[in-house]
Amino acid sequence: MSQRDTMVHLFAGVCGGTVGAILICPLEVVQTRLQSSSVTLYISEVHLNTMAGASVNRIVSPGPLHCLKLILEKEGPRSLFRGLGPNLVGVAPSRAIYFAAYSNCKEKLNDVFDPDSTQVHMISAAMAGFTIVLAVINL
Repeated sequence: MSQRDTMVHLFAGVCGGTVGAILICPLEVVQTRLQSSSVTLYISEVHLNTMAGASVNRIVSPGPLHCLKLILEKEGPRSLFRGLGPNLVGVAPSRAIYFAAYSNCKEKLNDVFDPDSTQVHMISAAMAGFTIVLAVINL
């Protein structure tokens, strides 16, 4: 694989990782809020079979759409991208290394196995993942 091809794969990985992180960030914010929040909604229900018709409170967890609506109303659209910077610092380089390692390994394994076979793709993906682990450990 030429140096130009490696650079193209590195650039494609950075672009793909960046776009993916940007698109997923609002969902991660909502997920984090739902996991860390102890917010519960109290819904009053009137039971007609009781003498006084007293209301009973029932605890309901807010759903993702309700949480998204509350974030947009109270904090604005920019708050959906909180934590994007640190996420990009980790995701963009790791995706770049993954793309380059995968394509490099795939090229070498095409000479060993049937070209573009399942084995080539699986081993290349495993080796690219292993390369990411090694790169992250050494940071």
